[in-house]
Amino acid sequence: MSQVAVAPLAWRGWGVSCIGPGHRRASLPNQDAWLLRHTLQGELLVVADGLGSRALSHLGARAACAAAFEALALTQAGGGAPDIAILLATLHARWLARVWPHDPRTCATTCLLALRTGPHLILAQLGDGMVLAGGAGTGPDFMLASTADDFSNQTDCLRDRHEPQSWRAAQLCAADWGGVLLCTDGIAADLTPGRESAFAHALFAQTRNSSARSQRREARRWLGGWPVPGHTDDKTIGCLLAPKENSNA
Repeated sequence: MSQVAVAPLAWRGWGVSCIGPGHRRASLPNQDAWLLRHTLQGELLVVADGLGSRALSHLGARAACAAAFEALALTQAGGGAPDIAILLATLHARWLARVWPHDPRTCATTCLLALRTGPHLILAQLGDGMVLAGGAGTGPDFMLASTADDFSNQTDCLRDRHEPQSWRAAQLCAADWGGVLLCTDGIAADLTPGRESAFAHALFAQTRNSSARSQRREARRWLGGWPVPGHTDDKTIGCLLAPKENSNA
């Protein structure tokens, strides 16, 4: 008897972005952005954090999210997983096209993405923030290393030139993971070191037991009451949750 391949079930997702107190007081826009798209092959989640020192970084962050989706459409031939290097180079090219005619240096932004396509899970990170895949069941978690340079106080970002060596990326087997969490530095930098997984798994559990709309509403509530004294930064978070067949995150 021949066996018929069964397509993986869709993952659920949500995202929220809240302007920081510093930008609100200065009447500046939220410089973060996020995007979630469901495709025939899977899901794409993108989070971007415009550099605060750049005048048009809010436009750059929005452009990064849109460019990631355009790059996926251009590189995912035949429904398989795109080549990561080609995907990221195409993302940069589409970002440059979207920020034109502005100087790309004024639109600089970080970019974090998670792409579940069929049995594959692709994670990529440029700049600071956090990209974490939660192990299914009792499996270990996986977190991409940040590209932030603490010594020089500079953050890698989308800029005029594509710098593939500045990206961190990984391709994993989607069935091994219960969920993925992306968040900008406004959240990641305030987490207690070593507690990132606990934070992520708490959100995975909440997401599994509520609708995306309810989870967005709840996230806006606790982001609005962020408990770290003196925080000023914008805060953006996005979550993808695997189907129950991957076992509990």
